[in-house]
Amino acid sequence: MHSTESRTPTSTPLGRRYHLEHPLGRGGSGEVFRATDNRLRRPVALKLFAIGAATPDEIRRYAHEARVLSSLTHPSLVALLDVGADVLPGAGPVAFLVMELVDGRTLRDTIADGPLTPGLTADVGRQLALALNHAHGAGVVHRDVKPSNILVAADRADSGARDAPWMPVVLADFGIALTTANAPRSPRGSSGTAGYQSPEQALGEPAGPATDIYSLGLVLLECLTGERAYPGDPLSSSLARLLDPVVVPAQFGRDWSRLLLAMTAPDAAARPGPAAVAAELRALRV
Repeated sequence: MHSTESRTPTSTPLGRRYHLEHPLGRGGSGEVFRATDNRLRRPVALKLFAIGAATPDEIRRYAHEARVLSSLTHPSLVALLDVGADVLPGAGPVAFLVMELVDGRTLRDTIADGPLTPGLTADVGRQLALALNHAHGAGVVHRDVKPSNILVAADRADSGARDAPWMPVVLADFGIALTTANAPRSPRGSSGTAGYQSPEQALGEPAGPATDIYSLGLVLLECLTGERAYPGDPLSSSLARLLDPVVVPAQFGRDWSRLLLAMTAPDAAARPGPAAVAAELRALRV
């Protein structure tokens, strides 16, 4: 899709409401800006899609992401607040999604500072597993679960609650998600980020809910070790997961090894569901 080239637009608010401030990063299908909702006087995250030169498939992808987000409501999934379209100086016609702004860093940045403790990893994983359980129950498969798509929401911590998470996280970027409505028409072929793909994705086979479980398993292993299980270029990474099974260091104990090996089983049918994963991780929090 035509890029907005990380421009900070003029002072004219998009949709007569949203004042863009500065770019936050790129998602699977557009650029994300920090913005202010002038009507409600609150900060938001605004994802821009340049549609002037977009293909019909790209426009359908934007509309699909909006529908996916509107169907999901969970504390560990980014919330959609509004949608709209306008003309952006220098970029032409744009469509946009307005989402809650999650203040904090990505899980990728957090891991870069060093591995997480097993208890903290279990808590992060439990939240994500519950979020995926909600998404899968709504017929949505994320297909790109990775540390850079997981936001650490430091401002959400509630130390006064009995079960308050130690590190609240939110799963974002549903730009390449599949739903039960569009899965039969979705093209076969690899999807997602190579370092976190499931074997079926690497082989270009259809991705189902078990794909997200595999990717989550790799994310949790990276939280524990501080290192990606399958680094390197996309081709090398994809081939490695087909030839070499995941290795869980013995230092984390039998329970972690059993769970992560089950989550990353080569056979998608052998992987546990997200509710079972959440239950196992709840026990591992202590």
